[in-house]
Amino acid sequence: MKTDKPARGFLWNTSLYLVSTVFSVAVNLLILPIYTRHLSPSDYGVVVLFVMFGTLSANILSANLHFASYMYYFQFKKDIERFRIIYSTNALFLSLVFLVSGVAVYLLSDWISLALFKGRLVAGLVFLSFLSGCLEYFVSYMITLVTAQAKSMQYATVMIVRVCVNTLFAFYLIFAKSLTYLALIYSLISAQVVAIVVLCFLIRDLFSLSFSLSDLKMSLKLSSPLVPNSMVGMIYSSFDKTMLNKLKDTGSVSYYSFGEKFSLILKSVQDAVSKSWEPFFMNKAHEDSVSAREAIITRFYELAFLFMAIGLCVIYYSEEMIKILTTKAFYPSMYVVPLYVYFYLFGILGILSMNQIGFSKKMKYLLPTSICTVISNVVLNIVLIPRFGAIGAAGAIAISALLSNTLNLFSGMKLYPLPLGKWRLVKMYLILIVFTVPAYPIMYMDLGPIAKVAVKFVLILSFVLIGIKLSYVSKVNLMRISDKVKGAVFNLAKV
Repeated sequence: MKTDKPARGFLWNTSLYLVSTVFSVAVNLLILPIYTRHLSPSDYGVVVLFVMFGTLSANILSANLHFASYMYYFQFKKDIERFRIIYSTNALFLSLVFLVSGVAVYLLSDWISLALFKGRLVAGLVFLSFLSGCLEYFVSYMITLVTAQAKSMQYATVMIVRVCVNTLFAFYLIFAKSLTYLALIYSLISAQVVAIVVLCFLIRDLFSLSFSLSDLKMSLKLSSPLVPNSMVGMIYSSFDKTMLNKLKDTGSVSYYSFGEKFSLILKSVQDAVSKSWEPFFMNKAHEDSVSAREAIITRFYELAFLFMAIGLCVIYYSEEMIKILTTKAFYPSMYVVPLYVYFYLFGILGILSMNQIGFSKKMKYLLPTSICTVISNVVLNIVLIPRFGAIGAAGAIAISALLSNTLNLFSGMKLYPLPLGKWRLVKMYLILIVFTVPAYPIMYMDLGPIAKVAVKFVLILSFVLIGIKLSYVSKVNLMRISDKVKGAVFNLAKV
């Protein structure tokens, strides 16, 4: 079997991940003016429920086997034949589970439609939703291995092809077939199928008909303790939407979803950088030295500062983006964005803690956190949604994220101690909150658009300068990163 080529550097891989991420985000935002003029908030609400049910179902059934495959890659990458058996075993098991479950969903689709969605997601779409969720999980299952191997160019290719297929097919169905929400649903499934075909070709050497019951048990033992934690994440992304659908209407679901959509700008950057950060963390952790631990924390603070600065930009400029890219029917979404962004800003803690817990392989420590977070999220949604609607749902998810990630960080520091400096981290968040507070008053101010943009720019620049002054990122590192980014851009231009 062919051996992998030597991995490129952190910034090279991150640059490619970011290129594909920026492309995806840019396309999804630029096509909003077209979608929002052909689809109503209620149509978008149906699409949100469609994606939610499929994702929730597939992830529960998967038992997080993608995580086991990812972790065992680092353990067995020098014994690739052994890893090939593990990887193929997990894929075959998932295929069987999804097949059997799909039959059950098909038979119960009428009941699911009425019980969970009040008939707003019809029975036929319930089954298609489950199918789409399974396809999406297989995309994640394979793309996770691509990132573990640091094959950033292949990852970028798959993501860009997927976005192009999705967008072009959606346009065809909207303009040629006059479809509304069905256009987005059919184009999503088509893009998932194309991505799976491309990924199967790219990692074809790791698939076989091999099946090992002992390896399956080993994978399930590692990944199954993550199920409660995954369910927490799925409750984040489903319980709030379900409550909005039941207590309000699909329009409220749409406002909440659009607030989430613009917040995804930050999440997309986090996901892109994490694809380089996670292998960096694991490789450094395996070095087991003081210098390696210090390198992890130094890199963590640099990334945290970057994410906070981007999050602040999204919070401030979401008003302009929503007004430019949507119609007045979707304007209420801008009040959801600042609170929802904090879901991802508090998730910065998880970027560190989940790798600490994963490296220790003590996934049972996630269970108490999951239970506490589920209870807090459900209670907060029940209390806040009836009174505040979509804004209440965003507040609930942000508060629950703070609780969840704080508890996980406590466990992570216990299992794999790092020289974090907890008060330094707390001060960083306090500064961020101080700069976030003016966001809502500025939205309500009767200022001209240019004046608003200028005020927001000054606030963001002040945050960045304070961060540099307090050494969350040094000028030397900024210059070094700038030089490497220029080099990476030059190399990309030659590819």
